[in-house]
Amino acid sequence: MFSKIITLARLAVLLDSPIKLLQYSKKVSTSTNVININIFYYATKTVKKLKKTVFIIFFLLLSTISIYAQTWEFVGLDSLVVKQIYVSGDTIWAGTAHRVGNLDKSGLYFSTDAGNNWVQIDSALGDGVILGFDLVPPLTLFILKGSGAYSVAGTLYKSTNNGETWDNVSSNINSSIQWFGISPFNKNEVYALTYNPFPAGLINILYKSTDGGNTWINNSAFPGSSHGSALTFAFDMIDSTSLFVTVDTVFDLHLYKSTNKGFSWFRISTPLASPVETRTDLFLPGRLYLFAEYKASDNDEFNWYDFDSGLPNHQNYLSFYMNANHPNKLFNLRRDGLYVAKNDTIYWQLIEGTDELPLNIGSAGFRFADVGQMTNLFINQVNDIIYIGTAQGIYKSSLLTNVKDKVEKIIENFSLSQNYPNPFNPSTVISYSLAQDADVTLKVYDMLGTEVLELLNETQPVGIYEINFNGENLASGVYIYRVIARKNGSVLFTDTKRMILIK
Repeated sequence: MFSKIITLARLAVLLDSPIKLLQYSKKVSTSTNVININIFYYATKTVKKLKKTVFIIFFLLLSTISIYAQTWEFVGLDSLVVKQIYVSGDTIWAGTAHRVGNLDKSGLYFSTDAGNNWVQIDSALGDGVILGFDLVPPLTLFILKGSGAYSVAGTLYKSTNNGETWDNVSSNINSSIQWFGISPFNKNEVYALTYNPFPAGLINILYKSTDGGNTWINNSAFPGSSHGSALTFAFDMIDSTSLFVTVDTVFDLHLYKSTNKGFSWFRISTPLASPVETRTDLFLPGRLYLFAEYKASDNDEFNWYDFDSGLPNHQNYLSFYMNANHPNKLFNLRRDGLYVAKNDTIYWQLIEGTDELPLNIGSAGFRFADVGQMTNLFINQVNDIIYIGTAQGIYKSSLLTNVKDKVEKIIENFSLSQNYPNPFNPSTVISYSLAQDADVTLKVYDMLGTEVLELLNETQPVGIYEINFNGENLASGVYIYRVIARKNGSVLFTDTKRMILIK
């Protein structure tokens, strides 16, 4: 706290002007009222040889102070919600939406001097929120631009001269675009999800371009539903031919995989919850993350576990980030701050000071539709500075590196979860947790109490487990499943739940 005071005192001499000092103190406060400083100075004048000598005596009264434990420096664009960031040296691109009550236009902003000065480079396209942004070095830009301050879908534009001119590259897709992504292995390979709402739900259709957006083909060769199919999409960051898509048809949820860049798809799993974002790991083959329910899988996406250790809840998720220079770190931006974890243990730790940043959702901040759609975290490869796009501009800080290990997930209680999906046809997933090593049996009964099937009878260590149950050979109806955990013949835990099979 006092380092700011000392810095201002020294600058008073260097700047040789109380006016400049006041201007500097305003810059330090960064228009977010982090530091409110009242500066008083006493000036006396002498008339000798008509020269003025100013003796500055000042002291600082700190009326309201909140200084981040880890220093977060304001970069710029405080009147805008920053949803997309890309940084290269001192050059910054920022996709924005204007906040309620501010006159600055939504759009793509550009700075060549580390954020001191900004210019909007998509102004020819009008006022419109940036829903997606990507850069193909050195000068090719893609933006997904909505209409007005807030939209859930828009038009995909491309510029090959850093925003001097723009071309509509989604004109031959007869729908608005909700999301797009460029392959990390081939910059001419672009994927887009269309937005097609109708009274009973939402249909997303996956399109693919192999020539940088000039032409498109429909890539949705997976089952849909008349009641809609909301999709999330993920590149396999290790295997250039593999893609993942989750399909939520309202009645059921599926995870599909393609091993030929989307020409064909096959179902591999039933996720435990509908994600708002699906991601793979940069360095761990087979690792898949589902946000915002914090479910992960390591073994060909069939078995799921929670990776929420260290988090207070699941409700505050905003965006996820990984960086090639930090292969073992995961970054998780939430409304309650920025969390970091190692990808081998995944124990989330709050980065100091980020819980004070403006990361709110509301009329003057992010919108719920933004969750899982933003890329508002970026680590500058040149100097390892991390940038965060917030509801009131951009902040930056030196990267936190001392991430602690959490050797194992702490499981405090035995539990049996409700199967998912339920009702189901023909398969569902039953999950349970063991707080101690135990001999475990898991059986299915009909409503008369007759045993139908024994799903498990073995000794298992502490952990979280999932069992896939297929009722293909059973009749429709209500069934009971029961887990019993024993140790040395004594029952440690037992629980029973109902599930409904509908054919």
